Amino acid sequence: MGAELTPEEWARAGEMEAVFEVMYLMAAADGEPSKDELLLLSQSLAAMITAAEGGGGSRFELGLPLLKLGEIVARFARKLEEAPLASRLEDVGRRLESPAARRLALSLAGGVAFVDDFVAEGEMHTLDRLAATLGFDHEDSLRVLREAHQVLG
Repeated sequence: MGAELTPEEWARAGEMEAVFEVMYLMAAADGEPSKDELLLLSQSLAAMITAAEGGGGSRFELGLPLLKLGEIVARFARKLEEAPLASRLEDVGRRLESPAARRLALSLAGGVAFVDDFVAEGEMHTLDRLAATLGFDHEDSLRVLREAHQVLG
């Protein structure tokens, strides 16, 4: 089913999975992910698949992760049960190598935090920790998060 992935495509796929895990970690930062947060995760994964479709994979192949959304979220939940949030953030931070992926991760994490129109204290701390982990200074992180909020507004 389709061509083998190049090393660059594998690296990009790994970063996209890390971006998606960052979104899950943000949704879980204040307890169980809400329905709105899970819907945003689903929509974001579908958007990633659509964007990747131009890369040559078939719609069926690219859509497989969306069909397994429950499994993916359950895997992320198990990892979070096994290691504290700070450790999970450090892990995904190491997997997000490109500046573009780091910026996307922080922006989408902000989107998850803002989706229910209330940023809980745990979410705010997680955003701060994530930004620091990804190498953003305070001003840059605020700029990225403001842009994310404007997109949702």
